[in-house]
Amino acid sequence: MLLESFFRAAKMWHEEILATLQLNIVEFLQDETRDLPATTEAEIFYEQVSKLQLDELTLTEKLNRLTAQTTEGN
Repeated sequence: MLLESFFRAAKMWHEEILATLQLNIVEFLQDETRDLPATTEAEIFYEQVSKLQLDELTLTEKLNRLTAQTTEGN
């Protein structure tokens, strides 16, 4: 029983250390070296990319309709 609780505590400590290390690395790469964008910057970028993809799809559909209308008119 004592050995089991020791291993359980060691596992929890290990997971806590890994989580803290991950947070420290992310913070260092975002704040100190600027190698990673901040989370909000990345989210804004991904939203802009999604909007651009939708705009491209809409434009492609409009061009296809115009092409079809032009082809029908000839």
